[in-house]
Amino acid sequence: MDIKWRNIKYKKGTKMSAVILAWLCFLSAFGGAIFLIRNDQVLISESFYSYPKNISNFSSHVVSVVDYYIWLKGAKSGSEIMESSKGEEESIISNKLTAFFNSTERLSKAVNLAYYIKNNETGEVITNVKDEKPIELLNRQRQYIYIIPNIDLHETNFTKIYRVSEVMEKMRGTSYEVHIAVIEPLKPGDEFYDDFTYYNRVKTISALVIPSMIIAFILLLATLIYLCYAAGKNEKGEKLPLNFLDRIYVDIHTLVVLILLATYAFCFIKTIDLYYDNVTRSVFSIIILLSLAFFTALTYSLSLVRQKRNGKALENILILKVLKKIKEFIKLCFNGKIFRVWILLLLPLYAFANVILACIAGAAVRYYSGIKVFYVIAFLLAGINAAAFLFTAKALKSLSIIMEGTKQISRGNLDYEMNSGRMSPVFAAFAENICNIQGGLKKAVDNAIKGERLKTELITNVSHDLKTPLTSIINYVDLMKAEKIESKKAKEYIGILEEKSARLKVLIEDLVEASKASSGNIAVNLKKVGLYELVMQAYGEYQEKAEKAGLDIRINASDKNILVRADGKHMWRILENLLSNILKYSMPGSRVYINISKSPTDGILTIKNISALPLEIPAEQLTERFVRGDMSRTTEGSGLGLSIAQSLANMQGGKLDIQIDGDLFKVIVEIPLWKE
Repeated sequence: MDIKWRNIKYKKGTKMSAVILAWLCFLSAFGGAIFLIRNDQVLISESFYSYPKNISNFSSHVVSVVDYYIWLKGAKSGSEIMESSKGEEESIISNKLTAFFNSTERLSKAVNLAYYIKNNETGEVITNVKDEKPIELLNRQRQYIYIIPNIDLHETNFTKIYRVSEVMEKMRGTSYEVHIAVIEPLKPGDEFYDDFTYYNRVKTISALVIPSMIIAFILLLATLIYLCYAAGKNEKGEKLPLNFLDRIYVDIHTLVVLILLATYAFCFIKTIDLYYDNVTRSVFSIIILLSLAFFTALTYSLSLVRQKRNGKALENILILKVLKKIKEFIKLCFNGKIFRVWILLLLPLYAFANVILACIAGAAVRYYSGIKVFYVIAFLLAGINAAAFLFTAKALKSLSIIMEGTKQISRGNLDYEMNSGRMSPVFAAFAENICNIQGGLKKAVDNAIKGERLKTELITNVSHDLKTPLTSIINYVDLMKAEKIESKKAKEYIGILEEKSARLKVLIEDLVEASKASSGNIAVNLKKVGLYELVMQAYGEYQEKAEKAGLDIRINASDKNILVRADGKHMWRILENLLSNILKYSMPGSRVYINISKSPTDGILTIKNISALPLEIPAEQLTERFVRGDMSRTTEGSGLGLSIAQSLANMQGGKLDIQIDGDLFKVIVEIPLWKE
């Protein structure tokens, strides 16, 4: 069922039906909108008598009654007006003639207008009402006006009309009172009846148009969403290849569509202006224009949807392609050898443009008094130099960013971000090369760290695997010692086994500890530790061994109350390794100096001794694992002591440094001072 529905919804027939439905809904919604806009005055009027056109029509009839029966005093023809107006200005005579012809024509066509005019001085009455009580009849009508001259507007019972000031001006100084009304029910034959019929028809139609517009708009929105969803898919829901229209550059396509829509809009406005000249032709033209606009906009929108679905929307913009090519060309111009040629061409061109523009400006002012030309040239000069200034400023800013980036990289900050894409074209290629170097360094460091971690894990795992059989060997050696063995050779062999297994055990323990120390997999409990007391304790442990080795250890402390922030157990191991190293490699009969001092931030322990063997190895290599000062490796030792000591010092926030001067071996340990 799902496959069947999918095949139906992506079929061409379904899409075509949706297009036709969307077109009809668009015409309905737009046509309804035009109808409502053109009849907005009907829609906002509460009744026919508040309808602005009716008010305007009634106002015109009121003015015509006042003009004909009061201002022109019942003139029978234009010649009478000319005769009675001798001596008056031509403009006044022209206004009277215009008013006479307008009022005569308007009143002759009035069927539903009734008036009652009375001269209060002479008793003369002018009316077209045949009722015995004309004033009462007129007063009962909903559209009725009562005018008395020389009385303020607010003191009369005026219904709403326009041109009130004109009416009051023409009645000023007369003795007439005027009653005018529209008699109901309205009879066919004049503007009042036509307007009333049109008003009711519009009200009736609008009651249907508004819900129809809402339904049409909802259907239009739904069909457009469906068309956008189904655009570019075949009956199986797979993407379709782009057609010819989709391969047109988006910006060119957009420009063409805008021109077409502007043309349609212009023709539409012209058609609306000529609507009443030929209604049928105008309606037909409006439908054609709206249909063309709809299909133009729909094909454009669906083309964009298809390009977006295929991931070609940004690639199909001509201006972006041109800008990209220009950017690549500029980068090429500022890259390597071409950069110098480009600068050599650009600088003379810049200077030449300034000189030429300055000469034109000077000539315009001097010979032609062309001040406007001068201002234009001055504006161009300012623009060129401002552009050159901004270009140079951006280049210098880019250079400062590159300098900061190289500074950070030199300090080991390989994660520092330097966006070469936002650089000035002058230094974009340079910045990109720096970023490539940074990426290469980072990759190399990551590989080195990974290799170091793997090596540490290997040492830890192998040491752990060796420890188990070694323990068994040591236990069996102890069991063999407990046996009564009479052979001296056998006892000698057991002693050698015991000695070598013990040495191997120490080596494995050192391996495990070195691995943990280098990886930071050791707990550190920092406390207040007296550096002098710790050194004296270690000296006490190794004093007897030092005397046997013929070494004279001398301890010098500038301050015996130096407190450091350290882990006592790890500090003891550092001293143990250093003193053990001294006993193994110092020249017999020499002196060993241990100095204890401090700097503003650290407690400093310095140990100096004379090596028994030549130190033909760089100082920095002595802290590497399995490296020994005895290159022939004839002495005991694993080459891990100094490496462990350095790692432990680093874990406590300090450092261990080694210096070699001939046969003088010097170790400096710095540990942060304790701060309350």
